[in-house]
Amino acid sequence: MKRSIILVVMFFLAVLPSPAQQQPPRQVKDQILTSTALPPIRIKFADEFKHVGTLQFVLYDRAQVEQHFFVDADNEKRIKRMYWVQFEGYLPGVNAKYDYPANETVTLAGQTYLVNAESVPNVPEVVKRMPQSDVERAIKFLEAKGYRMGPSIRYERFVRLVDEAKRNEMILTYIEDASASTENAGKELLTRAQKGFTILE
Repeated sequence: MKRSIILVVMFFLAVLPSPAQQQPPRQVKDQILTSTALPPIRIKFADEFKHVGTLQFVLYDRAQVEQHFFVDADNEKRIKRMYWVQFEGYLPGVNAKYDYPANETVTLAGQTYLVNAESVPNVPEVVKRMPQSDVERAIKFLEAKGYRMGPSIRYERFVRLVDEAKRNEMILTYIEDASASTENAGKELLTRAQKGFTILE
């Protein structure tokens, strides 16, 4: 009798949809990335940026990460420009919060984002120094899809803390191939970064 009850319970656990199956928290359709929580937001990307996939993992046993990639590449799948959107939150039981110096900010759709720009002259070297990082995982994911990133890049990052406890964040990063471009960084990079996406709400 006891065995029968266990089998019935296991059956229902197998057939009942999980919360994630019932209502996916984030999805992409018609160039629009929709998140229903942490934060609720809709971001539309320009048509030249193709959504090439989503990656989920636990980072350093501390935080849950979900990454989305929108890529503008040439015919040989060398990445010219891309947007990388990352939703990240500390796991229960991890006593930590996100803390960034607010050196520069921009307002997008009524929300404040911390922004910073950097150049990376040697991408392979940086990846080598950061095993199992979100950066290494992202690049390996793109490579598995056949895409190649140039040896040097520049990027503009938009960071938003999405809860009062500062345990969850959203990071939108614009990346461009610096080896194939002579365009300037600085304010010009911020302007270019903002051209390819629109926050709808």
